[in-house]
Amino acid sequence: MLNVNETTVDKSQLRIGLYIHLDLHWMKHPFLTSSFKIRTQKQLDVLRSLELGQVRIDPARSDDPPAGEPPPEEPSTPAAKDALTAALWHEKQNRIKVLKERRSRLNQCAKRYTQSVGAARKLMANLRASPVQAAEEAQELVVGMVEDLTDDQETTVQLVNLKHQDENSYFHSINVVALALVVGQKLNLERTQLRHLGLGALFHDLGHQKIPYQILHKKTELTRPERLLYEQHTRYGAEIARTISSLPPGVVEVIAKHHEHQDGSGFPDGLRAADLGILTRIVTVVNRYDNLCNGLGAERGLSPHQAISRMYSRERACYDPKVLTTFITNLGVYPPGTVIRLNDERIALVISLNHEDLLKPNILLYSPEIPREESVILNLTEEDVGIRESLCQSDLSIEQIEYLNLSDKLSYYFQSPSSAKSR
Repeated sequence: MLNVNETTVDKSQLRIGLYIHLDLHWMKHPFLTSSFKIRTQKQLDVLRSLELGQVRIDPARSDDPPAGEPPPEEPSTPAAKDALTAALWHEKQNRIKVLKERRSRLNQCAKRYTQSVGAARKLMANLRASPVQAAEEAQELVVGMVEDLTDDQETTVQLVNLKHQDENSYFHSINVVALALVVGQKLNLERTQLRHLGLGALFHDLGHQKIPYQILHKKTELTRPERLLYEQHTRYGAEIARTISSLPPGVVEVIAKHHEHQDGSGFPDGLRAADLGILTRIVTVVNRYDNLCNGLGAERGLSPHQAISRMYSRERACYDPKVLTTFITNLGVYPPGTVIRLNDERIALVISLNHEDLLKPNILLYSPEIPREESVILNLTEEDVGIRESLCQSDLSIEQIEYLNLSDKLSYYFQSPSSAKSR
């Protein structure tokens, strides 16, 4: 039997359930990563055929050996070993191809996000001098985003990894537009409604222009007078919006009411459900989520998983239940941007969800033996491993934060099969 105090064993002592570290370059073995738990007989057979005498193991991350069960025998012939190794190499090459295609789609998504932020920055700069032109540019931006949505309901929210971000208001606006449009699509809004939803989301914080910078960016709790002044930004925004005749009434309502709640606990007027249209209800949910994750003030910096949990467990009465459920369903239990620990102790970053299984998202794996630009993106529905827990950045090392390209701000966009193919 294997001595549990040992950290290296002969490859003949390997068994299913051991967590191993292969001291070989990633392209010198047929496995997707160099550190993993042995889960199948095929893996075990191939490991025993490697040109490697000793293998490092991690007893703390390994399963206890089954009582009274002898170790399985090796493949009987060299030909059998060669066939197993060739099959695993073929599988690895196919997986690498899939990973490259997945990374290409993510890069396309990030490019679209950056373009949208640039367009938002430009039109907001022109808003005071040329409000009509700015409104037209906003229409073009939103129409383009709506056209990226598909009719097959397979649009997926993606994390857009941008390490260095400035001008947070533009990133926030595009986050809210992207998330709102996905929810609106899932709720089967018509194209015209989606365009109005996108415009409302884009301009929802228009009134921030009249709020002092030191209040918007204060990192401690606002005083009562500061809070009362801040709460007027919805009225200020609606006043500005009404001077732009091309903005539909539904857009103005979103600007005026996106901080009102179903139960009357919102501001500035304490309105209730009957006073809130569907566009406003959607923006209220996604705006709150992004503020919890990326907010400028004292209430900020929650992980995506924490933000979703808070909204559902503590604030549920504030929101339209159908909108909140649709939002959570399309962000998943572990939304994009959540750092997780897998059952085998590996660390990863959630990139996007899988509609087939909300507990099995697409993840970017922390694998220091693999160059960061080639880091592995896995679909957990294809892996025999689950999520143990979500983590905060404070739980990670500097190397892990750098490898996963974590930012203080989370950026979201959407991706659909048709737009991925056409761009």
